[in-house]
Amino acid sequence: MSLTATILLIYAACLAGTIASPARSNEDRAPEEPGSRRLLAALLVPALALLAGFQVAPARADEGALRTVSGPATVIDGSTIEIGGRRLRLHGIDAPDLDQICFDGHERGYPCGRVAAAALAARIGSDALACEPRAAADGSAGVVCRLGQDDLAAWMVASGYAVADRSVSADYTDQDRRAWGRRLGLWSGVFELPAERRRVLRASAGL
Repeated sequence: MSLTATILLIYAACLAGTIASPARSNEDRAPEEPGSRRLLAALLVPALALLAGFQVAPARADEGALRTVSGPATVIDGSTIEIGGRRLRLHGIDAPDLDQICFDGHERGYPCGRVAAAALAARIGSDALACEPRAAADGSAGVVCRLGQDDLAAWMVASGYAVADRSVSADYTDQDRRAWGRRLGLWSGVFELPAERRRVLRASAGL
């Protein structure tokens, strides 16, 4: 039980005891009972303040929640865009970082991260996107962005410019398998999974 809940229970018990105390006869009752009134007020005011805090906190959390956004987009990388100054990550996929190098079918290195970002930018062009929030299995927040009726994340994975992020969702695993089977994009050569590459870089930086 949380500390706040415990305090509330203590206050409730004290209030109940004060209210339920047997009334004294008129002969035994003093003309004024300022001490009892002060005690009741002292218990009541903090309790009301705590209860008010319980009701206000969720409203503050909701104010920061991600809402549906739409408009022209700026591409940050192959899985991240920006709309109206808000940076949004495409749900369920992962693309190479801008500085990542991959190798094609002839073992030639190429900047796959920049290629993925350029492909996404070309697909969007100057058109407006409609993006809605989507909760992930790991608790992270992402968006599903559509260009007309087309899901951009699905297009990126199906074209081989990004991979399905199975740690977040299984939504795009079918597109991932088809791109692999057809040796499209990243799958035409050799590449390191973006998440694995980042893990290795973080481990190296910590040495």
